[in-house]
Order: sequence, then C-alpha cells, then structure tokens
Amino acid sequence: MIFFDIDGTLIDHLSASAAASLALYDQYPGQVPFSRDEFPAAWESIMDIHFNRFTRGEISLWDQRRARVRDSFGAPELTDAETDERYYVFIREYEDLTRAYDDAAPCLEKLAGHKLGIISNGAGDQQLGKLRRAGILEYFTVTAFPEDTGFGKPHPSIFQEACRRAGEDPRDCIHVGDDLINDIHASNAMGIRPIWIDRVGSATNGVPARRIKSLLELVTALDEQDCFAH
Repeated sequence: MIFFDIDGTLIDHLSASAAASLALYDQYPGQVPFSRDEFPAAWESIMDIHFNRFTRGEISLWDQRRARVRDSFGAPELTDAETDERYYVFIREYEDLTRAYDDAAPCLEKLAGHKLGIISNGAGDQQLGKLRRAGILEYFTVTAFPEDTGFGKPHPSIFQEACRRAGEDPRDCIHVGDDLINDIHASNAMGIRPIWIDRVGSATNGVPARRIKSLLELVTALDEQDCFAH
C-alpha cells in the first residue's frame, strides 16, 4: 500500500491559503493587526500553532479554527459566531482555490495497479472535497484522518489505523509526504518506508527517506530496491 499526504504533496495548500487569507483581510479592513503583505505568512504561522494542538488531541477542530481567527485578528473577545463568520469567509475562498499539483494526476495514473491510500491531518470532509474537486479521489481506496483516532500525524495511531484499514503490515507500506516531522520521521518510526517530496529544494540533509522533487519521480523511486528494504 502506498499512502499519500494531501496538503503540500498532492494539493497546493500554500498558494490557496495565501490568496484566501488576503480575501479575509480585505473583507475586514482595518481589523487585522498585520500589514496586507505580512498577513498570509502570519495567518499560516498562527494556523500551524493551533492546528498542531488539534492533531495532538488537545482541542477540537472548531476550537482550533476559532483560536486561529482570534489570534489573527488580535481579538480574543470575538464570540464563536463572529469567529465562525470570519472563518467561513476564508474557507469559501480557500476551497474555490485549491488545486492539485500538475504532477499529481500523472503520477497516480502511472501507479495503476498499486493500492493507494491517504493519511492526512486535515478534516476528513474538507480533505476528501479537495481530492474530489481535483478529480483524483477515485485513485484512493483507504483513508485515515484525525477524527478516526483522535490524533493526527505524527501520532502513531493514525498510521496504525491506516494500515489496519488497508489490511497491511506497516513494513509493507510506503508513505509519501512533504513534512519532515509529520510524514517522514513519524512514518519511519512506525516501520513504514517514507518518501520525501521536497518541492522547495530544502538544504536539509540526513533525512531517513528517499527524496524526490516531483511526484513524477515517484515511480522510479518505487522501482529502486532500497525503497522496499527493511
């Protein structure tokens, strides 16, 4: 079984998030304590803080969304209804803008005959929607999301659940992802063979994974014997 991460691996999250955050900024002029140029990076950084709390099982999905909005607006006094209104401005734009990377569909087509699955930290309905709109959901037979176990990556339980649903020993599985902590080190610790999609050309060395710069390199990587050695 070959498992894939979604955001940063199959779907271009960052481009969509940056553009959607600007739509949110423009909807509430003068209410955000960042410049317009600063806001996309600030939004993403704040999101990461609270989303990581969610994947650790510390807060609910909606609590992390509301905390993200309150911190981004510098307004802890916002009611849940007010934060939800702002979140929906962002998410409507975001969902309209998410696209698969150009190499995603060609890669999945070349993997015909392999069992493919998803291990993602995003909310299941939202993540499945991204794949559906991108026209690539049909390639996957197994999915695992934080709501299935109460934890997201890098917690072992989400990997264990994915392998259980696939009926596979972790040692017979591969996980393709872009995040060194959540995807690469976490899957490696589970005995799953990691493949690191490094789209930005990181200078990081000593990573316990085969590194590829494009999903178009994945088939070649899978054909190499070391990808299956344990």
